[in-house]
Amino acid sequence: MTKEERLKTQAEKLAEMKAHEDELRASGRKYIAGIDEVGRGPLAGPVYAACVVLPADFDVLGVNDSKKLSAKKREELDAVIRDKAVAYGIGISDNHVIDNINILNATKRAMLKAIDAANSSLPEGEKIDCILIDAVRLDTDIPQESIIKGDEKSLSIAAASIVAKVARDSYMTEMDEMYPGYDFASNKGYGTSAHYEGLKNFGITPIHRRSFLRKFEETEMAKKYYAVRKGRETGIFASWDECKASVDGFSGAEYKSFSTIRDAEEYLGIVRGASAVSTGDAVSAYVDGSYDAASGRYSGAAIIVDEEGTKEISAAYDDDQSSLRNVAGEIMGARLAIDYCISKGYKAVVIHHDYEGVGKWGDNLWKANLDMTREYKAYVAEAREKINIKFVKVTAHAGNKYNEMADKLAKNALEN
Repeated sequence: MTKEERLKTQAEKLAEMKAHEDELRASGRKYIAGIDEVGRGPLAGPVYAACVVLPADFDVLGVNDSKKLSAKKREELDAVIRDKAVAYGIGISDNHVIDNINILNATKRAMLKAIDAANSSLPEGEKIDCILIDAVRLDTDIPQESIIKGDEKSLSIAAASIVAKVARDSYMTEMDEMYPGYDFASNKGYGTSAHYEGLKNFGITPIHRRSFLRKFEETEMAKKYYAVRKGRETGIFASWDECKASVDGFSGAEYKSFSTIRDAEEYLGIVRGASAVSTGDAVSAYVDGSYDAASGRYSGAAIIVDEEGTKEISAAYDDDQSSLRNVAGEIMGARLAIDYCISKGYKAVVIHHDYEGVGKWGDNLWKANLDMTREYKAYVAEAREKINIKFVKVTAHAGNKYNEMADKLAKNALEN
């Protein structure tokens, strides 16, 4: 299809999608709102709804059902829609609301919030006087019309679907930074194989919909993983019988059961994706971070353990990293440690950290969606030209004195 043919097709589609709304305006309707939602099916995250009132002369080509558009195109159209709309609003029902009142009622609640938000942005004294909605009936006095597959047939509903989709996708990308290991940035909370693998390895997060995971919890999450640290055979076993065969009668056997594979791996000291650096000649650095909600400040700290003893390094920062909170501090703790070891001329350092992302981002195993994590990945890559770096994930507050020292040092840095 040539460019001219494509533009002609889009113009015809625009006219088709505007036809019914033009009829409503001709009948006296002034503020016609399209409403749509996104996120009814995912296992995690909120459901988002958007309400959009477009002007009669809206002539932007390409507006369509958000699912039929690329992410780049959605973001481009989202900016234009928000700019040209007479009014728009977004409503959200989080996973707790979904679990409490079910997904359908939570969706309706989000839609009503979106309508209220759009109404509040109209000129004083004006109100939405007609709602176009895709196959849902809302408890409102505003006249409403249900249009099956409305995001394909109505321009206002399609616009709402784009605004809701871009807003929710942005939120889930942020959640990928906060809860790595589930691939939220790619799957946006839907039940992909990578998402289920994350659930098996790391468990259920605070943004998961427990009502959507009942069967999974009854089957997969009820499983036990047995880690044998000392026995006839070491490793992780999926059944007690296999574990028992390895430890029964074995003098000094060490083993425990866990609900996730990741916890079992940590018990055995398995660190996924760690750099292949010999620890024999390496300096050890224990890093941590802290965050003060009242001031928005965060801090990083490092305890360096070398042949001279221990060295304490810490710093507090005023930059707004609220989306990362303590994690921002732990990242900066790692940077402080690496900078110090480079300045001392050390050849290798082992960074002990309790937040997994510090190592995953450093080893370029996780995507970085925020400026701070992107800068951190670039920093580590450059630092490795001067020093060997290995990241080791440890369990927070497990009794290691250096870990505790780093935690206390980070907190003290915020008080000074």
